[in-house]
Amino acid sequence: MLMLAGNLCAAPDATTIIRNMLDSEGKASFTAYQVTTISRGPSVTSEQIVYRRGYSGMRIEYIAPAVLKGEIMADDGRVSMHLIPRQKVIRTHPSRLAVLRQRTDQAIQALSKGQLSVELVGADKIAGESVYVLVVRPRRGDQGPVRKFWVDTEKWVKLKTEDIGPNGTVASTSYYTRIQYLNDIPDAKFRIDPPEGYRVERNDGPPGLMPLDKARKMVRFRLAQPGDVPPGFRLVGAAVEPFRGSHIVGLRYTNNVSSFSLFETPERTLNPRFMERLHEGPVRPGRGVYSWRKGPLNFTLVGPLSSDQIKRIVNSMK
Repeated sequence: MLMLAGNLCAAPDATTIIRNMLDSEGKASFTAYQVTTISRGPSVTSEQIVYRRGYSGMRIEYIAPAVLKGEIMADDGRVSMHLIPRQKVIRTHPSRLAVLRQRTDQAIQALSKGQLSVELVGADKIAGESVYVLVVRPRRGDQGPVRKFWVDTEKWVKLKTEDIGPNGTVASTSYYTRIQYLNDIPDAKFRIDPPEGYRVERNDGPPGLMPLDKARKMVRFRLAQPGDVPPGFRLVGAAVEPFRGSHIVGLRYTNNVSSFSLFETPERTLNPRFMERLHEGPVRPGRGVYSWRKGPLNFTLVGPLSSDQIKRIVNSMK
């Protein structure tokens, strides 16, 4: 404890630490074991082996749970490839690293404009490395999303991240259990050669997302949108998935620090028992999840939103 306290006393100011962390996103090379838990709704935990070479290379190999084991995501800074063994498919998208670089630049701009509050709250050990613990939140008020980072005191790499909802509960967490810093990683690590018998599906839009107009043309029901979203959030795209003879559509909103998704599907496609609960009124099946019915559609909000923000979205659907 004395050593950790000493590290905190000798630490740079919080703004310098976060700037160094953002700068390391495009430079650091390492391989690590990672654990990720999503607590919105039923809690789901996965384990991955990660290879990272700044903005020019990323590879994620899923090792648990069984439903994800064997899936690989590889990104060479131009194209992102997702290998799914159980479907014998490789799906390609524009680089996720390019999106990460854009979001990092936006975070740097928000920091420069004083739109983010950064606080150094402690020191710790993650994956055997000494870290500074930072809390980052928008300056617009207590209802904004909060993120917590554990940043390596020497390499400035974030070794753990938490997304915290308005009620103080942790919506998601991701951390490394082991990490090895490297001078370089070969280019071949960030490509996937399609195995025999696999098909390749190409998508030229953002990873997993498409323009809202395209999504509207793919479904047989009228998509609704909220007229009132939290300040700073914007729609970045939609995802459309087949679901029980129809489709479920997810609209994704972000403010470059946090994000939430709004899912909608026709009334007849949901589980009958869940439908009965919706008929009784809005239900909250899990932390960070809120569901309700309006007219012929069912809606579910997933994300770190306050009760007031949820109420405004629900009342502004049109």
